[in-house]
Amino acid sequence: MRFSKSRSIPVRYLKSKEQHEALDRLNSFLDEHMPEMVLWLSSLWDDQQTAITYRELTDAIVNGTLSPEDLAAWQQDYAVFFNQHIKDILLNSAEAGATDYVSATFGETFFYAPMEQSVERWITAHGAEWVTQVSQESKDAISAMVRYSARGNMTVDELARAIRPTIGLTERQAKANLRYYEHVKEQTKKDLLERNPRIKESTAAKRAQKRAREAAVRYAARQHRQRAQTIAETELAFAYNKGADDAVRGAMREGLLPRMRRKWSTAADERVCEICGALDGMEIEMDDSFSFPCRQLYEGQHETPPAHPRCRCAVCYVEAEE
Repeated sequence: MRFSKSRSIPVRYLKSKEQHEALDRLNSFLDEHMPEMVLWLSSLWDDQQTAITYRELTDAIVNGTLSPEDLAAWQQDYAVFFNQHIKDILLNSAEAGATDYVSATFGETFFYAPMEQSVERWITAHGAEWVTQVSQESKDAISAMVRYSARGNMTVDELARAIRPTIGLTERQAKANLRYYEHVKEQTKKDLLERNPRIKESTAAKRAQKRAREAAVRYAARQHRQRAQTIAETELAFAYNKGADDAVRGAMREGLLPRMRRKWSTAADERVCEICGALDGMEIEMDDSFSFPCRQLYEGQHETPPAHPRCRCAVCYVEAEE
């Protein structure tokens, strides 16, 4: 990182009002840039659903899970996807977080010129974590659906057709979709038999399967969009906050800022969770980590927000008292 200064001016340090401004900057950035990442993720899962064959799905059902070869292929797909589409988005997000912080702190007389080594190293390492996590979640989702349907009320072919539109969902979402499919199928079959006593049960069952499959596909589309929004919001916030953190460290190294401390900032509204509410206003040293209970998502998660998926908290930086 390199900072330049056009003339000598007093350095303005962050004060309490800056907490709200930091949140506003983060939220404005997320609102503007989330749609692009949502679009890319949705297209990825559409491609995966098209690419996987029913033979591969039926083999997974018979074996109880995806084969190691299938999982390796999915990981490769996610790795290529990350490097082609997501990596640059995260780099730009980190740079935006740094630039916004520098502009808000020093004004237009300073500019931020990222050297990018530290941020790019972080994103490269983070990308490997992301690929492993997302591909494993897809595998776990299919395995969960296979186990859930082990009661024997679905044929292998029917289950394969039910699984396909859920590729890319989490285990919880996939199981919810399968429950919805079974509910629609049972209710539709019951309604058909009650309205038309002369209809064959096999005919009613086929019609019920078709209607349930169509309903489950529509439901899966909504779930995929929700999943994509969750990933996009979390990833962009993570990179944006990391970029601001990198800018502060660079300014301290250049002597443009004194020793600073991180201060957690969360919106004071009804949507704030207990974890983030307890963190609001907490200050730590730059080399320390925030303490909060959560499922570990990524390396360095406790250094800056987000604390959990879809967290929109930000960090302010305040001068440490000597």
